[in-house]
Amino acid sequence: MNPRIPNRLATRLLLTCSCLALLAGCDTLLRSNALTGAAGLDAPAASPAPEVSGDSAAGAAAAVREIEEADVVKQVGDKIYILNRLKGFIIVDAADADNPKVVGSTELPGNPVEMFVVDRRAFVVLSADYGFDLILLPAGSPLAGAPQPEFNGSQIAIVDIADPTRPTVLGKISLAGFASQSRRVGDVLYVVGRNLPSFLTDPLDPDNPVLAPEYYEEERAFVASINVADPADIRPVDRKTFRGGAVEMHVSTEAIFAAGYLYDADLAQSFTRVQYADITDPTGLIEIRGAVRVPGHIRNRFYMDDFERTFRICTQSRGFGFNEVRLFTYDISDPDNIKPLGETEIIKNESLRAVRFDGPRAYVVTFLQIDPLFVIDLSDPAKPTVTGALDVPGFSTHIVPRGDRLIAIGIDDTEGRRPAVAYYDVSDPTKPTQLSRVILGPPYTFTESEAVYDEKAFKILDELGLIVIPFSHASFDFDETPIGPPPPLIDGPGPLPGGGPLPGATPSSRPKCVNAVQLVEFSDRGLKQRGWFDARSRVQRVGIISDRIFAISQAGLQTIDISDRDNPVQAGEAAFFEGEELARFGCSDFFIDEVPIPIPIDGILDLTVAELLAQIIRSTDMCATVSVVPMISLVAGMTFMRRGRRRRRK
Repeated sequence: MNPRIPNRLATRLLLTCSCLALLAGCDTLLRSNALTGAAGLDAPAASPAPEVSGDSAAGAAAAVREIEEADVVKQVGDKIYILNRLKGFIIVDAADADNPKVVGSTELPGNPVEMFVVDRRAFVVLSADYGFDLILLPAGSPLAGAPQPEFNGSQIAIVDIADPTRPTVLGKISLAGFASQSRRVGDVLYVVGRNLPSFLTDPLDPDNPVLAPEYYEEERAFVASINVADPADIRPVDRKTFRGGAVEMHVSTEAIFAAGYLYDADLAQSFTRVQYADITDPTGLIEIRGAVRVPGHIRNRFYMDDFERTFRICTQSRGFGFNEVRLFTYDISDPDNIKPLGETEIIKNESLRAVRFDGPRAYVVTFLQIDPLFVIDLSDPAKPTVTGALDVPGFSTHIVPRGDRLIAIGIDDTEGRRPAVAYYDVSDPTKPTQLSRVILGPPYTFTESEAVYDEKAFKILDELGLIVIPFSHASFDFDETPIGPPPPLIDGPGPLPGGGPLPGATPSSRPKCVNAVQLVEFSDRGLKQRGWFDARSRVQRVGIISDRIFAISQAGLQTIDISDRDNPVQAGEAAFFEGEELARFGCSDFFIDEVPIPIPIDGILDLTVAELLAQIIRSTDMCATVSVVPMISLVAGMTFMRRGRRRRRK
């Protein structure tokens, strides 16, 4: 079998989705691509302080088997373990918070997705699909020479970190499929995903196998377990398959609820199929129990939950002429015979943006032109009831319950489209109120935040009474210097056809990138916006070490002195790159040349798609304001323009 076939399929799917990104919303598609592609998301994690987020509160309270999630960053004592898309696995010693140092690293062939740390071992989920076939990388980018994986699907690499200066890959465990999400429950790592597709050899073209017919008939999912109790004896324990997909997982100490998208062509309706996998055996044995098919679809794992032998899930159903948000409850007392309990319609003709369950309550956010926050009473699971609602601008994408308060991250759309943090009082479930709101970035700018799409970038530091949120935007300074001829194509034959200054246009608008982290204080009364600090590239994670905050991007780790919260300043830095490489980080995490490129329309229409994409990626002006997926959509549109123009010329 050609080992690149799955990569080709993923690339084609990504290209197709990218063309729809501007219509369907980049936030949804980017997250969907990450969840359903070869890259495993939310691999399991472990550190001395467990992080339980979104999984069963009852299971966590029992503390019999702690539940932990993976992340791209894990902090254990004064060591910070980091997964970097460009460099692999990195260890930073932050014992001296003002002088952090990279003490060890190792390359990992494949795309490092997430990891967890147990004792003297790091467990890294690797994906075989970079997706970089789609992109012509700038000359000198380390990605261009990144070691290519020699496997299909996903693997877990076991890294010995006993000596931080010499992290060593001890071995790898094949997951025999594409990992979607994972957790560590007690001493066992659980992974859910979908099987690798089967291929058939075409006698006429043996080098290009085709998908087997059963791939189109029914997708098969898997759940696998790996026992990590003994660092010297890491053992795969069990692997079970079941119908449907396994894109999202909710976990308790007793069960994994693996959810996947399902479309019924006969009913012309989408469903979410949820499989109950029994994980009560502490050694890792798995038993597949019952399943339910819920009308509608979900965006992420927070849309489902279990509480006191009741499974709850909130979905959005779409079809010709209807759009409906509903909440369903199921009795899981007998996991082999899961029974529906009740349901309630929350709203029609709005999109479902955020859900969070909190014991006998649920909080739901929908959006059309305003953001209704709904409070749902689940004290009687057979009769879920909407008790109150609040309309505010924009919408939330992630909600963190704090007793009778809610902290939410989302989008404000009153003066542009900007990330916002909202603080709600839900002490009276019939009358929720917004106490305060902090908006990031200047008005009428396109400001982005990793935290809007990835809840792990949204950090609440209770010990400091702080919320820290990364954000990025581009501002423009006008330069009267005439625009000269454009630079040559990347590894190409020469300048753009028809190059030179744009007719009648001498001044150029050069973007100034702002990558930063905002500090927001919170108390029982509300939020207070404080200062912010700059970063070299887009910040993915923020944490605390000693009396410093640390911020991690693809470029490096910074430590920040926040003794003056209105004027935080950098205390130290551990850069992951040196010299020219470090200087080439800009608005995007891709390496780019800091040279603006004017692209005449006539030149565009005569370029090949590959040449045009190379120019766009190289252009700081474009990368500053347009993310990769919309850029690809732009290329596709321009390609159709070019073809249409040539047809008209004939």
